[in-house]
Amino acid sequence: MARPVEILRGNFEKVFIISSILAAALITYFVPNNISFLNFFFLPVILAGYYVGIRLSVPGAVFCVCAVVLYAVVSPVQLQQPHDTAQVVLFVLTWGCFLILAGALVGNQQEKIKAERAKLVDLNAEITAAYQKLKKARVETVIGMATLSECRDFRTGLHLQRVSGLCRIIAGELRNKPAFAAYITDEYINDLVLSSVLHDIGKVGTPDSILLKPDPLTEDEFELAKAHTLIGGNALDEVEKRMGGRSFFTLGKQIAYCHHERWDGTGYPRGLSAEDIPLSARIVSVADTYDAITMDRVYRKGMPHEEAMRRICEASGTQFDPRVVDALIACQDNVRRTLGAVSANGSYELSA
Repeated sequence: MARPVEILRGNFEKVFIISSILAAALITYFVPNNISFLNFFFLPVILAGYYVGIRLSVPGAVFCVCAVVLYAVVSPVQLQQPHDTAQVVLFVLTWGCFLILAGALVGNQQEKIKAERAKLVDLNAEITAAYQKLKKARVETVIGMATLSECRDFRTGLHLQRVSGLCRIIAGELRNKPAFAAYITDEYINDLVLSSVLHDIGKVGTPDSILLKPDPLTEDEFELAKAHTLIGGNALDEVEKRMGGRSFFTLGKQIAYCHHERWDGTGYPRGLSAEDIPLSARIVSVADTYDAITMDRVYRKGMPHEEAMRRICEASGTQFDPRVVDALIACQDNVRRTLGAVSANGSYELSA
């Protein structure tokens, strides 16, 4: 029983068209002296042309003409009104030609539509493939740029991967809040994850004597180190301009410039505060700080998770956006699992 139903569903248009032809034929046969019912045959023929194409519309039209001619031969009274036989023959011929022509025209247009649709499918496949290549190239470009800072210190490379993982988790948690739901889209999160690894790209301009110094920096050294925000932001600003519009480098520029700004306005380089700091930079600021204080350094051992969370919570509302800190608290179990996996594998997969 199931197979006939499947066959009917798979060939619904054809079954419907054939049924319509038979219904029109029966109506024409059983309703005498009403030649206007012949126009019913246009319906199945046009439907055949639209749904199936010329390969069914023209044969269907020919079948209808043959059926009507057979009626006219076997029982002329079926088609006769107050007209003589010659008039009936002329009418049937004219009607038949128009019927076949209608089927051919509609069917031919359907064939063209199918051909154009096939071309569109192929073109869409090509565009999709090109887009995937472009996304892959984008990822490779970001990784290549981030490697500029990574090659000078392996710990920096691992730090970048951990920060990108943290950003994905925190942004995903923030999206559950009504205030951020419309702004934080899948595209935004993917761009944030990619661009977050560029937050310290400006350190390529920081001397090794400062970048790799095992002891705390002096005041003058710290002033030189702070310049990495401007170096990185300016570089990514140039890249964004060359791209000719907003791109994920826009987030990268925001992050490079502003990830050391503070919620209370006492950060650097511009002293921005609160909502004036881009959301992307506020997220990276928390992620960057958490990972920086939990990773082992030459001159100190990393803090345990609990101590790091306590420090970040104490800085909520002064250094950090309180809502971003709340998001980190809400997803801290996921944070520990993800960063543990990154530390074990030495890598974090960036998606486009």
